[in-house]
Amino acid sequence: MIPSELTTERLLLRQWRDDDVDALLEIYTQPEYLATMPAKTVDETRKQLDWLRRAWIEDGYCHWAACDLESGCLIGRIGLQCHRDWPLADRPVPEVGWVLHRDWWGRGLATEGGQAGVDAWREHLQDEPRLYSFTTPDNRRSRAVMERLGFAHCGEAHWHGYDVVWYALDR
Repeated sequence: MIPSELTTERLLLRQWRDDDVDALLEIYTQPEYLATMPAKTVDETRKQLDWLRRAWIEDGYCHWAACDLESGCLIGRIGLQCHRDWPLADRPVPEVGWVLHRDWWGRGLATEGGQAGVDAWREHLQDEPRLYSFTTPDNRRSRAVMERLGFAHCGEAHWHGYDVVWYALDR
């Protein structure tokens, strides 16, 4: 079982709360986020929080709410996610991913939180031979994090209406 909460050197990775909506919505309306992803409304953000909580129950893991350890401030979401519809696999696959508030970029926090996800996969999802990570082709920052975490670029795909690049880390 993936821990529902853990800490890294600078992050508290915890379960989602109803009062996380506004901080997450702020991220989803930032120009830097919108450069690679579509905006979300407050209702869509609430529905996503409900989905994240359900995924923890149904799959045993999902993205954590990523908080600055010192202040407790929600700065994004980081962690593992189960995809049942990845078009290049015939079974559900685990993915590690991250979304951070722009004010927290450039500090190595995506890498730090991503490493926590990789470590959780290695320790708790031992039957999963491969861990994936996906992004849009132009998202150079996320691609750099994937490479720092040891992922190899494996190809491109069209998924959920987007062109994506995919990276993988094998055991």
